[in-house]
Order: sequence, then structure tokens, then C-alpha cells
Amino acid sequence: MKHSRTTFAFTPELGAKLRALRRQRNLSLRGLAVMMGRGSPGAFVPLARLERGDIKHPSVGLLLDYLRACRAGPQDVAALFAAYLSLPPVPTTKSDAAVKKLLEVLPEKEQRAILAWDKGITKAREERAAAEPGRKKPRVETAQQRVIRIVWSFVHANWSEVLEQKLYEAMLKLKDDVPKSERRLACELARRFFGVLTRYYANPARRQGALGRIERRAAEAGFSEETVATLIEAATQSYNQLLLSGRLDWEPTQEEVIRRRGQAPKVLKAEARLDIEEARPVSEQNRAYSLVQSMVFLAVNAKLDEQKLDHYYVKRHYHDWVDRLLPIALAHGTGSPEWQTEVDATAPRLHNETFARAMAVLAAETFNLWAKRLPSRQAQRA
Repeated sequence: MKHSRTTFAFTPELGAKLRALRRQRNLSLRGLAVMMGRGSPGAFVPLARLERGDIKHPSVGLLLDYLRACRAGPQDVAALFAAYLSLPPVPTTKSDAAVKKLLEVLPEKEQRAILAWDKGITKAREERAAAEPGRKKPRVETAQQRVIRIVWSFVHANWSEVLEQKLYEAMLKLKDDVPKSERRLACELARRFFGVLTRYYANPARRQGALGRIERRAAEAGFSEETVATLIEAATQSYNQLLLSGRLDWEPTQEEVIRRRGQAPKVLKAEARLDIEEARPVSEQNRAYSLVQSMVFLAVNAKLDEQKLDHYYVKRHYHDWVDRLLPIALAHGTGSPEWQTEVDATAPRLHNETFARAMAVLAAETFNLWAKRLPSRQAQRA
């Protein structure tokens, strides 16, 4: 039988492990041959060649007889072949080499990003196959198929860049018609429309049937006809733009991907972009409020330390009071009736009412000094 280059080969390192195992059992080569049932005068010669690594493809029977004669246990067998068995399968090894060659001219950052994406795709396929053992077994992916999959990731990223922009514009129009909880479903329906438009159908009736099924799915989800029409329009505009620019028919070779230096755009989905933009004002407000809060607490603590009121319970009472005053200042201002009501209700209960009211004035002055960092509407209220 002809052996390929990737077939297991017995190396001198493995032979050295067998030799160490034999010497551990205090056996000579001739004694080992006798223990293996090979009593002829020259029976030890193949064993010596095996230990030197000269026999590249020994039979399984020879190895097993050798290990049995040495009284090898399961741990000895595992130690002998662990390094080889830990290697990935041959197609995976070839694919790794092909992918490495494809990506070697790219910047390190792009290499890591593409390899992480490829690893995630492969892992998902393996998990899906393990979760559905009764279904058809997954086809082994060759090196060429894996490289093509990575290359086509650039194509789809270029497509998605156009689609997500059009979809973002459409979702802005539908902001009042589509609740936040339904945005993701609406965007997924638009992506399905786009997928049908970009897919090749030999029979145009099949394309219309696929579009009709998506429209019925949208209607079942409760979307109005106007919403569905807007989503279809976004998908159609993206398709037409790619078609007219020639990007729809771009089929990159490995050389073109390398020439583009792996610059597949990182596409932010439309619904995620909307969520980020809505959350940005809240985040800015929280950061500004934290700054104002910190400055008020610093001023109050400095005054407490100056009066040597460093007892834990005294400080805690003032801290709790400031925690109640700041939201009132934020909502109504430091000159509001709500602020004065809180001061009048709490100051008499603290250790010194006069000092407490002075601390309230200090907190108000510090808050007003730093309130310009707050968003304009709240700063004006303060």
C-alpha cells in the first residue's frame, strides 16, 4: 500500500521512547524478541531498526507485540502516541496552511480578525452536527473550500455595507411605526428580502414565491403594509446600487483579497446603530452627573474634615442627605421649593441645624458651579 506524505510515520523520537520503556523493564533486544515469541537468531534486528526509527511505517501487530512484551500500561501507550493524536485531521492541517498563505501579507490585526471569524464558523458547524446526530453527516471541508469561504466573506461584507446603510435610513422613517422590541425582526425581514433578490433563480416565479412568503411572514408578525413596503424598498435600493456599481458581480480571487489588504468593512447592523444613538445622550448625561456628584461630595467632605466631624455616622448622615438633594437639584434646581422643603425637613434632625443649612448652601453652590457640564436643558434648570 502506498503511503501519503500525511500518513503517520514512526520517528526516531518515538523509537527512543520505546527504547526507554524496554530498558525500564531491564530487557535486552534479544530478551525482548524472546518475550515477543520471536526466538529465531536474528529476530532482534527489526526491533533495533524500529528503535532507531528506520522503519517508517511499522505494522500495528509489531508495535502491539513490543508494548505487550514490555508490560506497557495504557498510560505508556497514551504517552507514546499523544503528540501525534493531538494533531488536527489532515484536511484541517492543509486548510490551516492554505489560509495562512492567503493571509500572510495582511496586517496582523486583520489576520486575527479573519482567523477568529473562521474559527467561529467552523466551531458552529461542528456543534450543529453534534446536536443533530440523526441528520445527514456534514461534508468534510477541503482547503480550497475553506479559502473560498474566507474570500467570500469580503464579498458579503461589501454587500452588507450598502444594505445596512439603506436599512438604517428606512428604520429612521419607521421609528414611530416599529416599536423598539420589533426592530430586530423588521431588519431581519429586510435582509431576507435582500437575500432573495441577490440569489440566482432559474425560474422567476420561484423568486416571486419566496418574496411572497416573506411578506406573509411580516403580516403575521403584525407589520403594516406601509412598513413592509418600506423594508422592501430598502432591500431593492441596495440591490440596484450594487448592480449598477458592479459590486454585485465581483468574484474576488485570492490575489485581489491580498491586494485589498483584507479590508472587509466592519458592518454595524442597522438596529444596533439605532440603539447606540438612542443610548448616547443617556450615557453622556450619566458621565456628566457623576462628575458633578463627585465635586459636591468632595466639597462636603472637605468641610466635614475641617470641622473634625469625621465620625462614621455623622459623615454617613450627610452623605445620605446629599444623595437626596442632588436628584432634586437635577430635576428642579437648587432654588426650587422642592429643594427648600428637603432642607427644612432634614437640617433640624442633623447634629447642628445651622451647620447643616450651611452645608446645604455649599452643596447648592458647588452643584451650580459644575452644572454647566450637564446637558443644556438640565444646566438651565439648575
